[in-house]
Amino acid sequence: MMTQFFSTKELSEFCAVGETTVKRWSNMGLIRHHKTVGGHRKFKLEDVLEFISKNNITVPAEKLERLTTEKKYAESLDLNSEILLVRGDLDGLGAKLLEHLLAFRKNETDALLSKAVDQGIPIAVIFDKLIAPVMHRVGELWSEKKLGVGEEHIITNILTEAILRIKARNEVDLGLAPKPDETTTTRPTDDVMSSDKFLSLYEKQASVICTCPESEYHQVGLLGASLVCQSLGFKVNYVGAAVPFKDLEHVVMEMHPTLVCMSFTIAKLSPATYRRYELFRKFLKKHGVRFIIGGQFLRETKSQQLNADFRARSCSELEQYLKENFELGKAPQNERFAAINTVAYAS
Repeated sequence: MMTQFFSTKELSEFCAVGETTVKRWSNMGLIRHHKTVGGHRKFKLEDVLEFISKNNITVPAEKLERLTTEKKYAESLDLNSEILLVRGDLDGLGAKLLEHLLAFRKNETDALLSKAVDQGIPIAVIFDKLIAPVMHRVGELWSEKKLGVGEEHIITNILTEAILRIKARNEVDLGLAPKPDETTTTRPTDDVMSSDKFLSLYEKQASVICTCPESEYHQVGLLGASLVCQSLGFKVNYVGAAVPFKDLEHVVMEMHPTLVCMSFTIAKLSPATYRRYELFRKFLKKHGVRFIIGGQFLRETKSQQLNADFRARSCSELEQYLKENFELGKAPQNERFAAINTVAYAS
């Protein structure tokens, strides 16, 4: 079991009080503490939660929710997974993730992916080296009739929900989550000020529309693309799956995005869908928009050749391309830039 500890300084910042106050609380026995070999106080996550609850300590709602989530993840993560995370063993973590998904272990899946992010593994690497291979294996098991359609859907939904929770956590960390309503009592802290400043800068950042075209319902790869964009500072507008091309044109005209991320898993489009695809590509070109595709369908030997300016075969390629072509906080030079990045994995 993984246990998170707070230092005196970390707890004082969390509760918006001085370190002397935290030391007084522990000296009075209001909150349990442990001492390291060097004599420093450490506070267990579970003890911090108990102290906050018993003493009506005012903490911003999003921070308290994050702390509660951390406790749940700590209880769900087994020792073997913790060791794999510390070692950065991606193959081992992938095998563990597959094990959890095949057993429909929702909490364990959440904990493993969340802690992988906390461990500092980049989002692109998590998708390319963990999620993509695992979902590819799930697809193989389905094609071998070792998994039913219902089981495959359950696994995909468990994974999708875990990814969405990571996305929500990122938004809180970046100060982009909805603010508590005015009736919520919170203490003014430096964090609130920095979040407001960041939000002001964020509104000026390049924006991204993330979507799947009509007839495409798999969103796991698209979520990966959206998280990569979000991690690089882009404003993400997630439209979702199976959106008709005509409707996408309206969305592009209304939102004036810098990027549009589109996810395919289908290796060959129907003639009618291909014609609509070409019309959409020409629509983007007419408005000075670059068209970038990639993903699982590019790996298929019989995949259809689709016209595009760039092909991203993975989240890492998407990340590299964005880093090379954009500067955080600055609009693209010379032209209004919108990209359709097809980053998709078998699911």
